[in-house]
Amino acid sequence: MPRNGGPAGTTGQGQVPRSPEMTGQGQVPRPPGTTGQGRLPDHSGTTGGADPNLLAGRYRLLARRDHTGTSWRSRDELLGREVTIAEVRLPPPGQDRDRLLSHIRAAADLKHPGVTTLHDVISAPDRMWLVAEAVTGRSLVQTVRSEGPLPPERAAEVGLRVLDALNAAHERGVHLAATPETVVLTSDGRVVLTGILTPLPSDDLRDLGTTLFTAVEGRAPDTGSQTVPRMADGSPLADPVSGPLTAGPTGSSPLAPLVEGLLAADPAHRPDATSVRLALEQVSPRPKATRLRSPLVIAAAVACVLAAVGGIVWSRSGAPAPAVQTASYVDPGPFARKPGVDKLFTAEQLARLGVKTTPNDLGDTPIWGSANDNDPGTLRRQLSVTAQLYPAAADASRTLADRIASAAKRSTNGNGSPQTAPRRIGGLGNEAFAGEVLGGGYAATVIVRVNNLIVSVQYQSGAGGPDEEIKQGALTAARWAVESLTRGH
Repeated sequence: MPRNGGPAGTTGQGQVPRSPEMTGQGQVPRPPGTTGQGRLPDHSGTTGGADPNLLAGRYRLLARRDHTGTSWRSRDELLGREVTIAEVRLPPPGQDRDRLLSHIRAAADLKHPGVTTLHDVISAPDRMWLVAEAVTGRSLVQTVRSEGPLPPERAAEVGLRVLDALNAAHERGVHLAATPETVVLTSDGRVVLTGILTPLPSDDLRDLGTTLFTAVEGRAPDTGSQTVPRMADGSPLADPVSGPLTAGPTGSSPLAPLVEGLLAADPAHRPDATSVRLALEQVSPRPKATRLRSPLVIAAAVACVLAAVGGIVWSRSGAPAPAVQTASYVDPGPFARKPGVDKLFTAEQLARLGVKTTPNDLGDTPIWGSANDNDPGTLRRQLSVTAQLYPAAADASRTLADRIASAAKRSTNGNGSPQTAPRRIGGLGNEAFAGEVLGGGYAATVIVRVNNLIVSVQYQSGAGGPDEEIKQGALTAARWAVESLTRGH
């Protein structure tokens, strides 16, 4: 087996390296969850002469793929093909377990060339083994480690392929890890996401920003607490500021404004998927016939990306960060009539929030129900929006101040459910406030004034306690609403 490009965990000579998990001379490595005698738990229903080194009487573990020992290069002895097996420990019964199981079911239904295919699931009381397609290639981390940074055009093409995969996953309710170590570049030109175990939704567009930065810089961005991307064997890619891979484009890269926007610390300042796609298409070498856009749309996309920039320093050792102007909110002026709030969001945005694309017909208060009514309450989502129009901006401002002052005096809402004190949110509309209610579920509300219009956005789960995803979802929906109002006015 070639020394370079082989799967992680091999020695370069086709042998499995000895490690504390080895049970003897050349025997199968023993992963977590084995019986302690080198025997894998048997879930095949067979007895007697079943091979003790096969998982479920079918899958033979060959070598570790990661430093944690939970992902393995394996062979399906029944079908005669290589697979990847990942061990997933189940959380205790409750919201987290429901979320994880729902995610695994949705991932099993996802079929897309840019996403690794989930073939089989083997269950035990406290864990599962996921049997997935074995993708032959190198992760983005491995690629830049061995070859250096990618040209901006190639990085943009990779970004578009990742975005296609993320969109397909969102339609199924699947959250993918789009990080430098889970993006695999294959020899036949595919770009494949292998990180299907992300049951807790993160901002995958920010993950895409990390991936793009790594692609063009050859190292991880300095985003404070964010974990530095690692090789499959656990070694870090590079120090985020002074790592050895400092060659390549920095602030002068055509992708710099987009990446800085994606890595902005404030989610409200990050571009949406449409703006990201348009910006990537301007750099990608794809044929222009497949990405025609009017100059107005292109200009709008560039403006959206520039408006989103803030919070991340595109740094290199010994070099100052480029000066980037952050565009502030621009008051659109007074509204003559109340806009239709049921038209504030695109289908893609609603899908990202996990709600239906068509609201219930409830007059002035449209409510978008959960995209999947069969999900447990902890995974069901609901979005509702109201708008109130006032004669002048001053009237709307006084009314909002009165509402906030009244809410600040109460520890419960009108239904008696506990509520947090309203807090001011900067950079959203003329003025904005947020708060949460806990009772029969968890709801986050953002109230924002846009000149003489007050818009209330509520995003909630069907059950469960405080959830950062719900809080961020409400802020994101409010930002989208403000953007739609300012564009359409």
